[in-house]
Amino acid sequence: MIVVHSIPDGSTASAIEEDARVLAAVHAVGVILEGLGYSVYARIVPLRVVADLCGGTVRLAWRKLRPYVEEERRRSGSQKTFEWFQWLATQLERYSPGKTDLQVGAHEAYLDWKP
Repeated sequence: MIVVHSIPDGSTASAIEEDARVLAAVHAVGVILEGLGYSVYARIVPLRVVADLCGGTVRLAWRKLRPYVEEERRRSGSQKTFEWFQWLATQLERYSPGKTDLQVGAHEAYLDWKP
């Protein structure tokens, strides 16, 4: 995920494909988030859990990878490429603002938590 997060915003598919390490990270992260997205859709994992655990990471990864995914879809003629990853990012934007953000981490937002 660190490699994906380091991709400059707006990077083209060709820029991502130029570096085998970056492309491998994109595929690994995409496949993981694809499965996580479907797991939320199938109600195996609650959206709230994903939002709390990695919501910002999912949103950021989608922002970085969207141009690549859209190009892959165009090339293949199929909208199936990372469809559940995109769905998950969209649902997080729609329904899960969360208590944490770039200024407030879980260690602060949930300081009063009790078991």
